Amino acid sequence: MKNVYLLIILILTITAAYFTVERDEQDQAQEIKQKREILALSSYGQVTGIKISGASIDLKKTKDENLKLFYEELQKLKVDRILNNEEVKEELLSLENPPKLKFTFENGKEVSFILGQKIAISQQFYMLVESDKKKHWLIARFETAFPADMKDKDRLRSSIPYQKFREVLQTPESFFYSELKE
Repeated sequence: MKNVYLLIILILTITAAYFTVERDEQDQAQEIKQKREILALSSYGQVTGIKISGASIDLKKTKDENLKLFYEELQKLKVDRILNNEEVKEELLSLENPPKLKFTFENGKEVSFILGQKIAISQQFYMLVESDKKKHWLIARFETAFPADMKDKDRLRSSIPYQKFREVLQTPESFFYSELKE
């Protein structure tokens, strides 16, 4: 009889462990999906307008290769974490005059990317994404190659990727209309 009880306890323990692991995997998959959806501009439809640091870009007059290069740079942006409302203290995360990038879509929706402060202990930074009257504070990083000495202990705290993304968000209006030099 003792063996039957032990077998039942074993089966219940394995079942509980299985469902706990399964639920954790589903939560992780949901989080990954959420991260991708935030940056997936294609889900909104065709881009009809871009506004960078206050300057409106006329997409009909832009050079295609310049626009493509700009989009390629934006694809280097990766979301590491979505902050929940309890973690957000906007006055601590935001900048005074932050660089802002705003996309307008054919269906009238708008998505804005607003740069926040850099995190001191890593290459990550805070970023606010506003869309459909929703605000998402993110911890993001910009994957760019930069020279760093492997012996340098502070290379993982470097502000170079943050500064590069800041430059992308402050791309001059003239870039979109001029010929690229080879």
